[in-house]
Amino acid sequence: MRGAPPSSPARLRLVGDVDGLARIALGREATPAAQAAALLSDMGGLDAANALLMCVRRHGRRCRVESYDDEQLWPLLEAVRGLGRLREHRAVPLLLPLLDPGTMIPDYLTYQLETAVIRTLLAIGAPEGTDLLLARLAGAPDSADIDLVHELRDPEAVVPLLALLWNMLPGYPVQAVRALGSFRDARTGPAMLYLASSTGSTRELRRAALQALVDLPDVPWATTRNNLGISALLWRLTQDPDRETVWLAAVLHSRTEDGRQTLVSRLRHPHSAHDRAVPESLPSETACMMACAVISEKPDLFDAAEVGPLLSRLLLAREEPRPLRQAAAEALGSLGGQAATAALLDALGHDRIADSAADVLARLPAPPEQRLLELLAGSGDPVRRRGAAVALGLARSTAAAPLLLAALDRAGPRPLRAAATDALGLLGHRPAAEPLGAILTDPAEAPGLQARAVRALGRIGVPESLTAVSAAARAPSEAVRLRAAEALGGFPTDEAVRLLGHLAGDPDADIACAALSALGRIGTPALRELTALVERAPGQRAPAQRELVQALSRCAGAEAVTALGRVATGPFEAAARAAAVDALADRPEPERLGPLLRFLDGNGPARMPRHVDVVGALARIDDDLAVESVIAYFESQSFFTAQHYWDEARKSLTTLATRRLRGSTL
Repeated sequence: MRGAPPSSPARLRLVGDVDGLARIALGREATPAAQAAALLSDMGGLDAANALLMCVRRHGRRCRVESYDDEQLWPLLEAVRGLGRLREHRAVPLLLPLLDPGTMIPDYLTYQLETAVIRTLLAIGAPEGTDLLLARLAGAPDSADIDLVHELRDPEAVVPLLALLWNMLPGYPVQAVRALGSFRDARTGPAMLYLASSTGSTRELRRAALQALVDLPDVPWATTRNNLGISALLWRLTQDPDRETVWLAAVLHSRTEDGRQTLVSRLRHPHSAHDRAVPESLPSETACMMACAVISEKPDLFDAAEVGPLLSRLLLAREEPRPLRQAAAEALGSLGGQAATAALLDALGHDRIADSAADVLARLPAPPEQRLLELLAGSGDPVRRRGAAVALGLARSTAAAPLLLAALDRAGPRPLRAAATDALGLLGHRPAAEPLGAILTDPAEAPGLQARAVRALGRIGVPESLTAVSAAARAPSEAVRLRAAEALGGFPTDEAVRLLGHLAGDPDADIACAALSALGRIGTPALRELTALVERAPGQRAPAQRELVQALSRCAGAEAVTALGRVATGPFEAAARAAAVDALADRPEPERLGPLLRFLDGNGPARMPRHVDVVGALARIDDDLAVESVIAYFESQSFFTAQHYWDEARKSLTTLATRRLRGSTL
């Protein structure tokens, strides 16, 4: 670019020449004029605003004397849009005449100009924009019209929008409800309640209406005479078979005292006659689970003395479904207190719920470590001892290590040994490496327990364990090989890297992905193996290819950039190429320029969506070729370019201009 005359809009933007851009924007060449007008708005400032006002005047007059086609309208559209981005109030008297039916714009383009004018008036906050949009919505609105509702800033528009809601519902019901809900206005409450409860509403519409009610800052019906009727309506919604609908209804219940009592009543009566008649749907159990979820999220709204015993009963009721008991455990953990802790400790003896109770106990602000140690050390119920082992491991209790080591004894129950194995791995207890290695090398041990031992050894990371873990990588059991692949990532040695390279070609996709992920954790020392895998990766499945890209992205140096470039431009799955482009865009090495430029030269439809990412990355590279590529990409945009690509092209040019301006002021 050095020495080139700054004549195109892009080059004028890079040198900050507002006057030069204004001259082009006022010219008759449609594409350069439109590009210049858009760049003026990106630059901002009074001079740019004045230039855009002149563009609207000049191109607006031309509309009345010339027959405009698609591209000829573009400069006027960009000038109008630019004034909206600048929130320029002086534009209002110039915009309304553009909608005069006396213009020479073809009918099929009038809609685009009118949309641009309305959007700009809305951005400025002019009431004329609201009036024009309401008039559109009163006719036969389309999706774009309803999207414009999100840009309304006038709260007084809510009432007329409510009147027009029924005009928007037939074609775009969910979109219309979300648009109206974006106002967060209590006056929308009755309409949303009606749509949520109507038998004619689809599941998606019901969800959208309930979400709009949840998003209201206040509860519009909390003090109304019809509060009981609304509570009954929400009660019916908690019987809905759709879980998300039940959740939203439960959240709305939690907003009022009466509603909270309704949720508490669900804990008292988790089943109804209807539920027993249709056991496969269990709507009341779903409602009960959602009540527990609300208590978990907002425990301060509920009386622990009232709710705690109900939750404890649910947790310890063996006949209740496991998901309901798990939800009760979470709610008890949020409530806290001695009674909740006692119930959770009791649940450790229930094999179907012990793991959930152990997890909640470990996450308590003050886990009952001493009581858990006593349970683990006891000689009573092996299920309870196992639950205590799980909880102590999750709580990272170092005091439990001697007891956990003792629990590895081969004479003990296998479930307890498995829990102790997991817990020792979580603790990273180095003395456990030897007995865990013995489990791994004993052919009489069950493969499931051996797999757990491999995972624990990987977490502990004692170098001496590598021999046992390496042997596990060749085991016939897929479960053991999978855990070995994961564990080898904790041993950054040549031997581990070679083994992981072998496992990356395992026919089991999970093992292959685990091996690639482990190589990524090792990072740069595994780069040579990862580079070799690029040669074989085109024949692998998409998940493995994406995992390979993630692993390469964790490696430093030009060799990693070269490998990522081969994926980005080679015969790989589209998702893998996209991931490689993203990884290259974030790299600091200057060598990334070559593969990014090669990717940009591709015109295949699978690559097009990534062009904007590549150009954005090039805009951050201080290199003449990168600059020229950004300029060329911007100048390739036309009236027919999708709005997203056009906006991203402008953004990349602005990034480049800002960076260059900062460099010139250093």
